Amino acid sequence: MSGPIEPQWNLLPDDPEAFFGLSGEYDLRDLKRKYNSFIRQFKPERFPEEFQKIRAAFERLNDALRYHERPGTSVLQPDQQFDWRFNEPTKQNPQPEKRPPELVEPREFPFPDDARPVERSDSLSAQSDPQQLHERISVESLPGIFEDLKQKEEKTPYDYYTLAVLSDIRQDEPHAFAYWLLEGLQAHPDEPALFELLRQYFANQPDPDGLPELLEATSRAVRTDRFYYLTERAWDELLCHDAFSDFREHLETCEANLLDHRIDHMLVFYLHILKTAVWKASDHWLREKFGEIEAHYDRLPYWAEEEIDFLEQINLYRSQRSEFLEGGPVRAMIDQAIFDYCTKRESDADRSFLECQNQLVSLEEEVLREFKVPEKDFGIVLYLWERISSEVLERIADDLYPEQTESLEIQAKKLGHRLLTEGVGIRYQVLHSLALILGLGVLGSIGLIIYFLVHILDSFWMNSLKIFGVVIADFASLLIYSLLQDRVILGHYRSWWRFELMRFYQTKWFPLHDLADELAQLKSIKVGDDEREGLDKIAEAMRKDIGLFLYVNAQRLLTACH
Repeated sequence: MSGPIEPQWNLLPDDPEAFFGLSGEYDLRDLKRKYNSFIRQFKPERFPEEFQKIRAAFERLNDALRYHERPGTSVLQPDQQFDWRFNEPTKQNPQPEKRPPELVEPREFPFPDDARPVERSDSLSAQSDPQQLHERISVESLPGIFEDLKQKEEKTPYDYYTLAVLSDIRQDEPHAFAYWLLEGLQAHPDEPALFELLRQYFANQPDPDGLPELLEATSRAVRTDRFYYLTERAWDELLCHDAFSDFREHLETCEANLLDHRIDHMLVFYLHILKTAVWKASDHWLREKFGEIEAHYDRLPYWAEEEIDFLEQINLYRSQRSEFLEGGPVRAMIDQAIFDYCTKRESDADRSFLECQNQLVSLEEEVLREFKVPEKDFGIVLYLWERISSEVLERIADDLYPEQTESLEIQAKKLGHRLLTEGVGIRYQVLHSLALILGLGVLGSIGLIIYFLVHILDSFWMNSLKIFGVVIADFASLLIYSLLQDRVILGHYRSWWRFELMRFYQTKWFPLHDLADELAQLKSIKVGDDEREGLDKIAEAMRKDIGLFLYVNAQRLLTACH
């Protein structure tokens, strides 16, 4: 068998599509499949640099697909290129009439002091033939080139790019690079190279100092709903580091500057940002944003359904969170893993989640003690845990369901035999003996009822009273037996069967619900001439056992890691 395919690192960062082997029509599922195959090979803790390259390429394509933007294989498409080697464009700037009328003047938003234009010298001719930039750099000082370009009246997109790079080198003001790109976008609206450079700047975790002001300036320069695609990653940073009231104020200020009637990018943005915001936002704000998403549900892309379901479950869990945390420290650990998964970057969130799995396996007794059977209805926790587990597992394991040496049916029979013939399984059979005695008693009572009915005319009221008494006695006996049976089964499950199931899952892997279904179908086992029942009752308890589910799931993930 051939080993893993070595990625073509030379294709990054310019051609992420070719790097992932994608072409033509592909969707988020195709991209995620390729991405997971690479990060299983280059895990962040062992190959941090390689992982960062893979992650950056994935985020670029993922963002473009979510927002229905054209990912591209380079910063510019062939028909949109200008010559990066020279200081003059190879295509004409857009005609003035094509500019959106709502654009403001270039200097309406704040710029670093050193980035402001100065008066042009009369000796500088705007029409002079420029030298190639690399030739100028070899003979002129960078500050001189910078000042020369600042004084130029009609700047090309490449001029603004050069000013951005030089300002980043020579100035201490935060975000000078981005401000020059913004001015370039005002002079050349929708210029794809400047737009993509600015988007990558926001995506690379810029300095939070001055970031709100930069975002507001961006909203005055890019006033379409593409603003959300351009700045999404910067809002992630603000949401993580700022108080939510400040985040909300900045976002509302920016949105007030947008003049585009389209809302598709806005909906995708809120689907993304709500995953973190739901933990910090007020109930009123959350109702407002969930309401907007619901009102425009028909405009959402196909993949949004699962995201909305996940967000709604997170929001419901938030309302039950305080009650869930009352159970003890294991629950607090589980809550922290869910919180980290929603608020941290993917690699950090995965690490936190896997560390939690390790703790769950180590603290098996505490897990069982905090999650008794039956447990209160925390189905939301199970849904979230299973959803997160499946996503993490896809990133760490090639085979989600490892092949077993024996089939589920054979393993279930062996397990059922052990459960009913060892430990409390033997004592549990006493309950069946009681059921047999009770059954004989019920048959005897039916005979009495028939006798009283035959002689009912001899003493109507007396025989009717006797029949009523026998029926009541039978009903009470059956009720007592049912309560006793549930109590005995629950006691045996907690004291013995639960731990046997844990031991089973230390060396075997089958989905817990599949194993429960198989035991319920078996219902009983044959030991010699004796038919021993109770597997269906054990299966019923397994389905309600949150602690067992958490333990089994942890074993599965840790096995995949190894």
